[in-house]
Amino acid sequence: MPTTALVNHLQTLELDRGDKPVVALFDLDRTLIAGYSIVAIARERIRHGLTRGDLKESALILKELVRQQRSMDSGVKGPGYHRLVKTLTRSLQGVREETLTRLGEQAYHHSIARNLYSEAVSLIEAHRRAGHHLVIVTAATRYQVEPIAKVLGVDDICCTGLEVEDGVFTGNTLAPLCYGEGKAMAARRVCKRQRASLGDCWFYTDSIDDLPLLRKVGHPVAVNASEKLAAHAQTKQWPAINFATRGTPSIETVVRTLLTMQTVAMTSAVCAVGNRLGLGKVANASRITQVIGGVGSGFAGIDLEVEGAGHLERKAPAVFIFNHQSMLDTMVLAHLLKRDVVALCKQEMADNPLVGPMLKRAGTIFVDREETDQTRVLKRSLEVLGSGRSMIIAPEGTRSTLGEIQPFKHGAFYLARKARVPVIPIVLHNVKDALPNGGLLIRATTVRVTVMPPMHPEKMGGVRQACEHMEQQYSRVMGTSAIAALPSSLRFTG
Repeated sequence: MPTTALVNHLQTLELDRGDKPVVALFDLDRTLIAGYSIVAIARERIRHGLTRGDLKESALILKELVRQQRSMDSGVKGPGYHRLVKTLTRSLQGVREETLTRLGEQAYHHSIARNLYSEAVSLIEAHRRAGHHLVIVTAATRYQVEPIAKVLGVDDICCTGLEVEDGVFTGNTLAPLCYGEGKAMAARRVCKRQRASLGDCWFYTDSIDDLPLLRKVGHPVAVNASEKLAAHAQTKQWPAINFATRGTPSIETVVRTLLTMQTVAMTSAVCAVGNRLGLGKVANASRITQVIGGVGSGFAGIDLEVEGAGHLERKAPAVFIFNHQSMLDTMVLAHLLKRDVVALCKQEMADNPLVGPMLKRAGTIFVDREETDQTRVLKRSLEVLGSGRSMIIAPEGTRSTLGEIQPFKHGAFYLARKARVPVIPIVLHNVKDALPNGGLLIRATTVRVTVMPPMHPEKMGGVRQACEHMEQQYSRVMGTSAIAALPSSLRFTG
């Protein structure tokens, strides 16, 4: 069925603001994230704990991981999953709890973060707005779950416990595992605390192993369902959702990524030739922008839906600002702005082997964030604006995992006021769906963009005030578009 069916489902949740308490329960692996968190943390354990003394144990873990990856991909964990948990738990005997906490954080940042389904995030946000109590219920340990729950703002965690004595793991698990009937028991305890009935609650999962809980809730939903669960859900007429923004890449995705990388490399090479032939630097920079925005976005499979495109039309220079989500932001902005624009970006990007040479030849102004005196950067930026070209700046200090707005810095607003040019805000809703932070492969995506009306210097007021006002405007636009910004890859049946 079309994407609008899932949008309608989320809108129904938006209206579900009754007086009765409701708990929304989410499985973790292959439901909120693509893949398995236990694999990520096991890899971190091997990578950081591989010493001569535990080579044998690490080999056993690796062997069990390979075996279980095959069986779990079918959506059935079964006894082998228990075996993997016990193998990993035994390997932790004598390890301090704080060490595993650190490994869990590292596993999240190195692999799990980029595997969070954007669709799942939208689903959680819809339940949050409906006033539901949000719970991750999973066979994973809290060391795998807590970094994810913190980012998602989940209220409660139900998970498998590991025995700890004096801050050190004993190598034993705490019975029962939060698995199968154990999940149903954990969910009942949460509902009792919240004074909610399981009959009013939701549960989202991919696995047939979760039937004990699926059968007890009033709203069971199969997510990225295994073959067995999909068949059962169809028989029971349960809703079934499939997410596609993360997970195993298709051949098309790999080819798109390679072609896009080749375009970036070739564009840089061609412009280097142009420089040697004495072509103008400004014309060369515009040529880079046009090729990357046109050809590059075409190979990447990026389509744009732009609201407020008229605000991009300009006869005089401006300071464009945008919220940073992905390495592909540059490609999207190049497609929108096309020519006569110079980027301001952090110094580290100059050393990037793929995009660094291209950014340098495009006349990019690099900022060393450790440098306290930014007079040189300000002077060069004012020269660009004085020449009739525009600037493009990300006022956030860093990218977020989920795309939420980070605190704005004042520089773009100070520059605009100093040069007496308008600030034109560009809101990027979902570039992270094409290439998440830390991701390597580009997925074809329809990217939504909102261009807000210009903020003119004479109406800006104080720089701090203007900065805070614009940050609030970005948060408002991003917040109110949570449903509309859903990726086109969603499918909902049932």
